[in-house]
Amino acid sequence: MEWLSFGDVSWLGVLLAFVASFIFGWLWYSQWAFFPVWARLGNLDLEKLQNANMGPVFGQMILGNVLGILALAMLMAGLGASGPVDGLVLGLIVGLAFRTGAHLIHNGFAQRPAGITLIDAAHDTLALALAGLVLGFFM
Repeated sequence: MEWLSFGDVSWLGVLLAFVASFIFGWLWYSQWAFFPVWARLGNLDLEKLQNANMGPVFGQMILGNVLGILALAMLMAGLGASGPVDGLVLGLIVGLAFRTGAHLIHNGFAQRPAGITLIDAAHDTLALALAGLVLGFFM
């Protein structure tokens, strides 16, 4: 398992990929984009959401995002993927295979509306593609 190494990972690339994907997520789930539909489909109580302690929610989201980007960087290094195009394509493949697949499985069993699955899966796939693109500039 030579690919399972941090040796060829660009930590600056990981940081910038995280920032790019975080900003992308903020825009994707903003009031001007998909949040209103996503919240309606999920029957979210907006008043309860406004008063919620979002620290643990963001902590969980940050951890999951960092782990995904770090794994993508390790895969890129292990596969010899370099450059923005390689990173973008690998990010799309990983996003479709693993993130979209997980949403389809979990949301299907939870009987969540298909619109939520589509919004979340598209976000995750595009966010990983963006992260791969950014990582590619550093690998």
